[in-house]
Amino acid sequence: MTSDGNPRILSPVENVRSRLTRMRFLVNAARWEIIFLITALGAVTLWRSCKDGSFAGLLRSRDNSLSPARIQMLMVTVLTALHYLLSTIHDPSHLPNVPLNLVAVLGGSQSLYLGAKAWDFYSNRKQEKQ
Repeated sequence: MTSDGNPRILSPVENVRSRLTRMRFLVNAARWEIIFLITALGAVTLWRSCKDGSFAGLLRSRDNSLSPARIQMLMVTVLTALHYLLSTIHDPSHLPNVPLNLVAVLGGSQSLYLGAKAWDFYSNRKQEKQ
């Protein structure tokens, strides 16, 4: 409003700046809403899994002993997910690239797990035949 009570007419540049400011606000609000939603979904999922879920077979093999292959696979998977989550939180404007070293470590971890599982499977088959 001007001093005489009439509405002020914005120049085209001021009009664009005003719209950009409102759009930035909407983009930031949407970004934080998505972060909150994903965090809340993860927290509820984790809570429900710990409350109702059974993790009895997560780290144990068939003979009920602790499986080192499963432990290392779980640790590497959780650490990889945590690294990616922290990278995303650090710069939420885009999804970060996954470093090739991290992909190699994750692939090696999965290969070790599958190798141990194959070893158990084939060694049990040999024992059953004898």
